[in-house]
Amino acid sequence: MTEDEIQSVLQQATLAYNKGDLAKAGSLANRVYAMEPDNHKALHILAMVANTAGRYPLAITLMEQAIASFPSNPHYHFHLGSLLQGQEKIAQAKKAYQESLRLKPDFYEGYLNLGSIYFAEDDVQEARRCFEMATICNPQHVTAHFNLGILDQERGNHDGALRYLDRALEFGPTSANVHMARAFSLLMLERFREGWLEYEWRWQLENLAPRICPKPRWQGENLEGKSIYIYTEQGFGDAIMMSRYLHVLRSQGAQVHFECKKELYRLFSLSRLSDKLHVRLPDDGEPPPFDYDYHLPIMSLPGFLTQSLADIPSQIPYLSGDAERITYWRDRLQVFPGFKVGINWSGNPTATANRNRACTLRDLYPLTDIPGMQFFSLQKDTPAEELRFVDREKKIVDLAGELEDFSETAAVLVNLDLLISTDTAVVHLAGALGVPTWTLLHTGAEWRWLAHRNDSPWYPGMRLFRQSTPRDWRSLVARVAQELRERT
Repeated sequence: MTEDEIQSVLQQATLAYNKGDLAKAGSLANRVYAMEPDNHKALHILAMVANTAGRYPLAITLMEQAIASFPSNPHYHFHLGSLLQGQEKIAQAKKAYQESLRLKPDFYEGYLNLGSIYFAEDDVQEARRCFEMATICNPQHVTAHFNLGILDQERGNHDGALRYLDRALEFGPTSANVHMARAFSLLMLERFREGWLEYEWRWQLENLAPRICPKPRWQGENLEGKSIYIYTEQGFGDAIMMSRYLHVLRSQGAQVHFECKKELYRLFSLSRLSDKLHVRLPDDGEPPPFDYDYHLPIMSLPGFLTQSLADIPSQIPYLSGDAERITYWRDRLQVFPGFKVGINWSGNPTATANRNRACTLRDLYPLTDIPGMQFFSLQKDTPAEELRFVDREKKIVDLAGELEDFSETAAVLVNLDLLISTDTAVVHLAGALGVPTWTLLHTGAEWRWLAHRNDSPWYPGMRLFRQSTPRDWRSLVARVAQELRERT
């Protein structure tokens, strides 16, 4: 092939790759590679094809070969950084991004990716520098302003976050991620009217979809003599927290159909929150098989019913456990002397938010040195395995194996003197039951805990302990331990 023919084949390969035709792109690039094994353009295309096909080690090798052939191309270094970052080879990825920026100082994508690494490493100063450089290189890039807003949120600076997020919306007015981040900060600052409106953007996120409902969505109409279907969404804690609003709907004359996941069914049934209770099975995408006048997802209720802190239904308890199981656990636990403390340190380990808001059992373990205390683990799933390695002295009684649903957990909680937990569904359950609860929060705590408070208007009697420094659980637990000692 002549040089012109080679360039034509490479152009066709690039077009095929951009259209998602990996087979054609790979075949065309291979034709050039067979003739010129050091052709950097062919190597680059083959690397991108291999990456898209999930052949990551091969993709890295091919990209390194492209760089060896043409080391002054900043995009090759950038793509190598992306490949390495995807394989969690972080130190190498940082070097690749830094080289791309040395070759192209206005490479805003390089600043964004490098900043994301520093952010994950909790190097706030370098992350901020990178994101600010990205805004200088491309002032209208939504992600750069968004990332700066998230940085401020993680440090509890919500006024600062809103300034960056408002700037992001100037250039990306339909970005659901930005709107949801604004909702987070607005709600934290108790600007409820604006915050709930922004929170409706959640349905534009890729991982959320509303229930299929052929009847009208409730918009605040008079409910006297009407039926309304409320369904849970997102996590268990969200469902427990917002189920308080069902009695408000019933007090307005509505017949309430309530749908929840099976793990919550017995708890909500015993608590008699609704007129009809239904279980939603996993992957159930069909419309509800019963009649109703209106529908609404449960996290949209406060947008109609809470415009200020004074509007929060805070009558506690609004949930209750099974009387027989409560008696069982009372008899079971009374043989343990001392002040009975339940502990929980992690929510769903697969949830992105859990990375910052969860601690480890080792973080909490100094509490077990306090005399006069008996600790009980309510932790379930993978994080519960930490008990085997950390609690070698058997200071903690593990109850998780018997907690088959939230109703059973409720029966245990009401027999404890205190729950100490990070931000998990269990703190919502304990709060709704009126069980004394100390909730441990990281610096970027969720909107529901509001800003700069050590109490919760959602759960009167709950105490909030907040990190002073990101990821510093040791100092926070030391404060909790001091408070706990003063109880003995």
